[in-house]
Amino acid sequence: MAEQVNQRIEEMINELEQMRRTELFDDEEIKEISRKRKEFEYHIQRRVKHKEDYIQYIAYELALLEDISIRRKQAKLTEKKNVIEMAIARRLNKLFKQFIYRFQNEIEVYFEYIRFCRAVGFEQAISGILGQMLQIHGDKPKVWQMASKWESEEQNNLNNARNFLLKGIQRHPESEVLFLELFNIELMELVFNAESEDDKIKSSIVDGVVRVVYLRPGGSGCHWQEIEQYVEEENSFPKEVNNFICMYEEALQQFPDEKLCTKYIHELLGVSENICTDYQKIRAVKHAWMYGHENALLTDDMYAFGIEMLILDNEKSNEELNEILNFASKRNPQYRSVWEEKLLLNKSNEKKMIAILQDATRSLKASDALHLYNLVLENVESNEMLKSLHKKFQSCENSVLLEVKPKLLQQMFKHNGLKAARDLYEDLIKTPPPQIEVHKIMIDIEKSQEKINVKNIRKCFECAVNHHGSDNVDIWMDYMKFEIENGNAQASPLVYRRAIGMLKKELVDEFIKAQTMAKIK
Repeated sequence: MAEQVNQRIEEMINELEQMRRTELFDDEEIKEISRKRKEFEYHIQRRVKHKEDYIQYIAYELALLEDISIRRKQAKLTEKKNVIEMAIARRLNKLFKQFIYRFQNEIEVYFEYIRFCRAVGFEQAISGILGQMLQIHGDKPKVWQMASKWESEEQNNLNNARNFLLKGIQRHPESEVLFLELFNIELMELVFNAESEDDKIKSSIVDGVVRVVYLRPGGSGCHWQEIEQYVEEENSFPKEVNNFICMYEEALQQFPDEKLCTKYIHELLGVSENICTDYQKIRAVKHAWMYGHENALLTDDMYAFGIEMLILDNEKSNEELNEILNFASKRNPQYRSVWEEKLLLNKSNEKKMIAILQDATRSLKASDALHLYNLVLENVESNEMLKSLHKKFQSCENSVLLEVKPKLLQQMFKHNGLKAARDLYEDLIKTPPPQIEVHKIMIDIEKSQEKINVKNIRKCFECAVNHHGSDNVDIWMDYMKFEIENGNAQASPLVYRRAIGMLKKELVDEFIKAQTMAKIK
């Protein structure tokens, strides 16, 4: 093994020498590059191969290429690119090949390899990489889809993307994933050809629908009907937009899928102004959004987008918007944005906000429930609401909601002043679990007063270090800074000694270093 590694390192000598001669790196940096490469080479030469070793080696060489590029730009150097960069590129090419050979199930690596080849000008290798991937993983429909997406999204080659999908469908005639992707390709082509004559557009539409829906092998029960029958008379959109809407909604009837519905809305948002006016586009987008809502095909993000659109549009009353949101929250109770919009829509009715918050907390995951509680606190407008939330907090057994204590303290000070904040602080620090943020906020509130009360601030610091002094370096640093600047400078050494005694062993060095750096500054 050592002999092989040494041979590899010897092969790098010329490359490293050119790095030194061109002054891209100094002697110490070149030694470090050589050392790291030797370490990586030993790892990948081990009898038992680990994919992490290849990943780390590849990542290191890619980062080195990037670093060289930056240094060349800064120094305006162009010398020896063929020697230095091409040597690294060839090494990376070899590493990717070894990685793929030994870990063939790591499908994402093929695409990283392709990106690398394109970046360094090895485009001629890309078709071979895709072919190798499909040869090994052609039994997986998802891989054909990934190859198609690469061609359509990265290469902007819809024809190649379509060919991959057609070959994949030959092998997997029952794969809905591939048919949906083919449908998307046809739609993309429709958008690109949207300025052509009506007959050509209709031909493209019919071709897409027939291929994906009606000519699907084994698609029993699907029969061709004239596309115009799906057009609602009330939607007086241009023919191209009507046909576009019909295609998507027919597809969504066959394949009810949230991602496809999101794409439907996004594609309408991107329709060219040559096809319809902005007003028609907005109406078409609203139509698509309502279709998704009524058929439970909207994602959480799409609900947030749609409700904002409807509010700005000002066509629907609050009652109608509440009806939409109530329907959505029953069908999708885990969607945070739905509950968020309900709360904001009803922020003038604080009792209703509390009720919505209670319903939401029963359905949402912990982090989302916490977000809503903070949202409500940010929109508090009355002392009664604050008191009500405080009571719920006191009787709450849900540990997640205890996380709202810092925000509650901030709002109590904002609405009711210093005395109310002090009273609440006393209550909060008695309610487990303790939170460092509560102490920090109270300290900031006390410091914000025109005439600060040193005794009260010191009391807050003492509470903070009693609860968190063993595992929080920052609170000791803040305590010492306060004593030096506002309190008793002679007390600072005592705080320092207490910190050394209370902090966990592994944090003592960190504290000493931080304190030393603070003195230097």
